[in-house]
Amino acid sequence: MGYNPGCYYPIIGNTDGLLAGFKGNNKMSLITIDPKEIKILAKEGEKFIFKPKAEEQLLKLLKLQDDINNAVEEVKVKIAEAGKAINPNFKGVLGESVKCVYRKYGSKYSYDKNLWERLLPFLTEKKYYSVEADKVDVYVKEAGELPQGIIETEREGKLSIMRMEEE
Repeated sequence: MGYNPGCYYPIIGNTDGLLAGFKGNNKMSLITIDPKEIKILAKEGEKFIFKPKAEEQLLKLLKLQDDINNAVEEVKVKIAEAGKAINPNFKGVLGESVKCVYRKYGSKYSYDKNLWERLLPFLTEKKYYSVEADKVDVYVKEAGELPQGIIETEREGKLSIMRMEEE
């Protein structure tokens, strides 16, 4: 059985090293997560704003999130490198409950703007309109209502948690 371009390949062999940890600073670092602690921190989330030491607990969660995100990104790079080494047309890996897809983002082609007239058969003119929220806000402030035909969209509110920049 050879490798076919555009196909996904199952994870084969021992994946303990991949799943149990990640390489960092030339040594294997294991990720240890205490789900009980995370659940406790999440349940006490509403108290974070009221407890003086709550910020420390929230920072623990953010650090854990960073560590996990960094480990996942490192594993993604390793999987992509290994896949491309096996098959230059590598498209991804299929496991029993995980699917890794390798794809490229952004436009596949660009064009020389100086040659646009010659390239018209390959180009599409795109024209669209978007509402300028600042102008609508000024109108609403002056007129007390939205301009006819402008509709305020439903937007979901969500709390963002960020670290303060070190000064």
